[in-house]
Amino acid sequence: MPSLAKFPQGERPRRRRRRLKSLAFLPTLITLGSLLCGFSAVHFALRAMHDFGAGMPLHATPRLQASLLDRMLPSFLSVGAGLVILGMILDGFDGLIARATRSTTNFGGQLDSLADVVTCGVAPATLMIAFMTTELAQESIMPSPISEHFFGRLCWVAAAVYVSFTAIRLARYNVEHAEADFDYRMFRGLPTPGAGCIMVALIILQDQLGDAGRRMVMYALPAVAVLTAFLMVSRIPYRRFYRAYLLGRQPFGQFVLLMLILALFFSFKAPALVVIVSWYVVSGPFFLLSRRMRERFAPRPVEVPSENDSNDRKLA
Repeated sequence: MPSLAKFPQGERPRRRRRRLKSLAFLPTLITLGSLLCGFSAVHFALRAMHDFGAGMPLHATPRLQASLLDRMLPSFLSVGAGLVILGMILDGFDGLIARATRSTTNFGGQLDSLADVVTCGVAPATLMIAFMTTELAQESIMPSPISEHFFGRLCWVAAAVYVSFTAIRLARYNVEHAEADFDYRMFRGLPTPGAGCIMVALIILQDQLGDAGRRMVMYALPAVAVLTAFLMVSRIPYRRFYRAYLLGRQPFGQFVLLMLILALFFSFKAPALVVIVSWYVVSGPFFLLSRRMRERFAPRPVEVPSENDSNDRKLA
C-alpha cells in the first residue's frame, strides 16, 4: 500500500486559499450572464413585436430548435420570459459563490444591482409592453405615452412606474447594505426577482390559455406591475426564501408541502409557478398584518401593585 505524503504544516490551507482566489472572477461572470439573459429577453420581446408587425404568426416558426423547449416556451414572448427566470437563477447563485470563494466586493454588489435593473426591471416591462401590443392591436390600441386611448397610456405608465421603482429599490438596497446594522435575514420591501418573476410567469401562462384567458392576463398585468412596484419600495419585511424554507431544521409538514409543490410544478409548470410566486408576493403583507393583529389582541400583563404603592394609597 503506497504511503501518503505528508504535507508541511500550513501548506494545504495555503493551497486552498490560492484556489479560492483563482475563482474570484466566477461571480462576476455569473452576474454578467444574468445581465445578458435580461438583454436577450428584450431582444425576444422586440422580435415578437417585429413578427407581429410583419404579419407573421407568432407560433409558426421554431424558436429554440428543440421540440421539448418549443412546447414549453411556444412563443418569442415565452422564450424571453424563460430567459428572465434563468437570469434570476444566476443572480441567486452569484452571491452564494462569492461568499463561498470569499470574493465579495463592493464592485460585485454594484454590478449585481445594475444587472438586476435590466433583468428584473427593464426586461419584464418590455415583455409586458410587447404582449399588450399584440393583444390590443385588435382594438387599434397601442401601449404608448402618446397613445390616443387611455388604456394604452395606462399600460405604458404602469411599465414605466415598474422600471423606475425597480431602480429605486435597488439603489436603496445598496445604501442600506453598507450600513452596519443591516439585517441579512430579511428584505425590506419585495425583492426585485420576486416582482419580475410574477410578471414573466403571467406571460408564460398566457401562452397556455385561450383567448379569454389571455384577455384576463392582459388586464391584470398593468395592475400587477403597479402593485409589485409599490411593494418593492415599501418597508414590508420579506423573508429570504432559502433561509426560511431550505436552511436549518424545518417542520416535517413543511417538507411534505415543498415536495407537493415540486410535484405540481413538474406537472403544471406555468400555473404552479404563478401560484408559488404569487404566494411569496402576498406573504410579506400577510405575515405583517397577522403579526400586528396578534400584538393588538394579545392579553396585556396584569400589573400587580407593589408594597410602596399600597403605602402611598394609605397615606393619601
